Amino acid sequence: MSTLIAGHNTKFNSKLTTLDALRQLPEPQALGVRHHPVPHAVLVHALLTEVERRGYTTQRTQLALGANGAALFGILDLTPTQAGLLVPDQERVLSLGFRNATDQSLAIQGVAGAHVMVCDNLALSGQTFAFKRKNTTGLDLGDAIATGFDRFLQHARTLELQIERLSGTALVDGHAKQMIFDVFHAHIVPVRLFHDVSRFYFHPTDDQPDCQPRTQWGLHNAFTRAMRDLTPLRQFGATQGLGRAFGLTADEGPVLEARGA
Repeated sequence: MSTLIAGHNTKFNSKLTTLDALRQLPEPQALGVRHHPVPHAVLVHALLTEVERRGYTTQRTQLALGANGAALFGILDLTPTQAGLLVPDQERVLSLGFRNATDQSLAIQGVAGAHVMVCDNLALSGQTFAFKRKNTTGLDLGDAIATGFDRFLQHARTLELQIERLSGTALVDGHAKQMIFDVFHAHIVPVRLFHDVSRFYFHPTDDQPDCQPRTQWGLHNAFTRAMRDLTPLRQFGATQGLGRAFGLTADEGPVLEARGA
C-alpha cells in the first residue's frame, strides 16, 4: 500500500501551486514507446469536470508540484449541489486527494479524505485507490477518472464510518500516551511536533474544540492540528500515514489500538 505523498524524498519538497501555473508547464515528453504522460493540468481539469458531473462543486483546490515538476499531488474539497449525494458529518467537508507523475515514477492514484471545518484539520484514509495505471499508451483518461471516482466514493463512505468509530472510542490518558509514542516511534510524524501534539490533546484551549474530546478522534485531531505547519507534501504524506495508524482504511484494523491492547 503506497502513500499519497512521498515522505522525506527531496524530489517532492515543494510549495503549493495553481492550475494556471500547471498550464504554463512544458509539455511532458514520453520516456519510451509505451509511455504517454498525462499533463498535470489535463488531469486536474478532468478531475474537476468529473466532480461537476457527479453533482459536486469544488469548494477549495490545493495543488503541490514536485521540485522537478514531474510529480503532482492535490486535494479537492467537495460540496454536493444535489440531494441524495454523499455528505460527511456537518463538521466535515468531503475531500479527494490525488497524485500523478509524468516521469513513470507514480501511477495516477487517489485517496479519500475530509477537512474538519472548525479547525481546517485534514483527515486522510490510509488506503489509496488506483484511477487506473501508470501513464501509458491506450489510457482512456475520462474512463479512468470515472472509475476512480466510483472508488473514491466507496472509500469516502468507509472513511466516514471509521471516523465515527474514532469519535466513539474513549481514551484513558495512559493509552493516549502510548498511542502518541507509537506514532512518533514509527516516524509517521516529525518528532519535533511531540510537544505540540501533547499540548493540544492534554491541555486544549477553548479555541481548540477539535482536540477536547478524550477520544481517538480527539487525539487524531491533535496530531493533524500540529501537522499544519509542515510543508504541503510532508503534511499530506504524514496525514495518510496517520490515517493508516488509526485504522482509517477499509480492510485494516486500528493499528495503534491493537498495539495498545
